[in-house]
Amino acid sequence: MIVPESHRALRVLLMFVSIVEALAGIVLSLATNWVLAPMNVPLLILNTGFVVALLKGIGIIALAFAYLLWAASRDPVRNIAVVDTLVFMLLAAALLNVYAIVSLHLGALYPEPYLLVRAVLQVILAVAVIVLRPKHGARAAHA
Repeated sequence: MIVPESHRALRVLLMFVSIVEALAGIVLSLATNWVLAPMNVPLLILNTGFVVALLKGIGIIALAFAYLLWAASRDPVRNIAVVDTLVFMLLAAALLNVYAIVSLHLGALYPEPYLLVRAVLQVILAVAVIVLRPKHGARAAHA
């Protein structure tokens, strides 16, 4: 039987990430032009229908992932796949930030230190989730 207070730190962390992800999804879905406003590129390039639709779609995906994280925060042992997916997404996003600096030269749109700090924080969060991750799945816990 799963102890209700087991993995308390992981549950709180997943709940926090879920709330942040939901807020980001709402902003991307409903206030897309507000997200595009601070860019240093002329709005003609960024404010195309494709870019707006792409950001709104990312917002919808963020809302769906926020729901999955919220469900995982209630029972991380049963939802271990969601926890593992969060780790993968954090590490992949960190690599993407570094790639954006090195190969895509996105320093023109975002300050490079911002992208580096974001990548470091994503790796730290991924390591924290790995450390707090349940060591056994739901079957072993119910056996």
